[in-house]
Amino acid sequence: MNDLNTEIAIVGAGPAGAHLASRLAAEGRDVVLFDPKGAWEKPCGGGVPTRAIREFAYLLESSNYPCKLVRHITLFSPLDRRVSLTVDEPFAIYSRQVLNGLVLDRAIAAGARFEKTGVTDFTRDGGLWKIQTDNGKTWRARFIVGADGAASFLRRRLVGIFSKRDLALAFGYNVNDEPDGPHSVARRGADPTNDEVIVRFPRDFTGYLWAFPRPGVMNFGVASKLGERTSDELRGLLSKFVCDYYGGRMPEPERVSFFGAKIPTLDFETWKGLQATGDGWALIGDAAGFCDPITGEGIYYAFKSADLLADALASAPARRSSAKSNGSGPQSKASYADSKRESILSTTGPYARATALYDERWLESFGRDLENASRRLPRFYRGFFFGRIFTDAMIGLARHHRGVQAVLARAITGDQSYVTLKRDLLRSALRVL
Repeated sequence: MNDLNTEIAIVGAGPAGAHLASRLAAEGRDVVLFDPKGAWEKPCGGGVPTRAIREFAYLLESSNYPCKLVRHITLFSPLDRRVSLTVDEPFAIYSRQVLNGLVLDRAIAAGARFEKTGVTDFTRDGGLWKIQTDNGKTWRARFIVGADGAASFLRRRLVGIFSKRDLALAFGYNVNDEPDGPHSVARRGADPTNDEVIVRFPRDFTGYLWAFPRPGVMNFGVASKLGERTSDELRGLLSKFVCDYYGGRMPEPERVSFFGAKIPTLDFETWKGLQATGDGWALIGDAAGFCDPITGEGIYYAFKSADLLADALASAPARRSSAKSNGSGPQSKASYADSKRESILSTTGPYARATALYDERWLESFGRDLENASRRLPRFYRGFFFGRIFTDAMIGLARHHRGVQAVLARAITGDQSYVTLKRDLLRSALRVL
């Protein structure tokens, strides 16, 4: 069987990979997406922050991909204080199967080829990537992109897996609505059309619990730094949270499905040497580690990093001929600064220029803010503000001041910079005093 050819191979067809494919295909690039599952119900809350909707407006253009638009958020502090917030611009909550399907369908419509198969091996061969797949095919590509999540196969082979300190563990339940059943939400007095998100910060806990309404489903979850609590402890916290939500009892087992996942929440030291590109390759989304270390939110960064890479690759004209190789294997692990400087100074190929540009742009666009978030992570969950637990102080102050409410709402919806978070809270809090 003859090898199949493409210019750009993207491994992973979630929001990051599919959005990149749609951008590239729309610009006439030859691109193939590889994913063994396609659109599936990935373990995830499914929250799409306000700024993602603002920047990627096509997400809300079609009613064929239902979501829940949310304006109301209730926060519970470690000392059980609560505050309810209303945001000016809604954010969206999707089933991940629906969201993934939306972006994948768009990529295919733009002209990207989709191979519903996994990648089993890839090697550098004469300046091209030789890619082996589950279905026995062999592909050759000039450039390869890892968009295959936190457990990325490409990342493992190119730069190594994330360390334990760089991950959070999340567990969750999806609970199907049953509006006419004997134990339904409606029969217990709750509104089945509820558009309220609930977030609870447990005490002595680097993470939080959430309840996200989706069309026909309530999504519950808990996330904490990997190794801080045992799996049994996390499941116990989550089960109590769900029971409390439903008035003291768990929903019927046939309505409940359980999920678990690891989320990149990079340690502060990791950001200093984070490598997202190399000779003929790049990583985007979770595979690159692009998630908010405090909230675990990664969907915005999936879209944004894909967008930035698409822009950078526009500087590399489409080419079909074989490229000259600078080496026989993946680039060795190096610091971000050294990698970028080396690629700019010692290489003049079109993809080298594109990867250098991508590095510059993701760092400027969101990298520094995520690095700052990582540095502030311990203080956010375990630090103090005005002599009180930080999250408790934030919620307590927000109950009495709209300025603090506005800062909190911006932080939750992704519009608040962590660089200025403490300053903005302090300014708002001092106005109270």
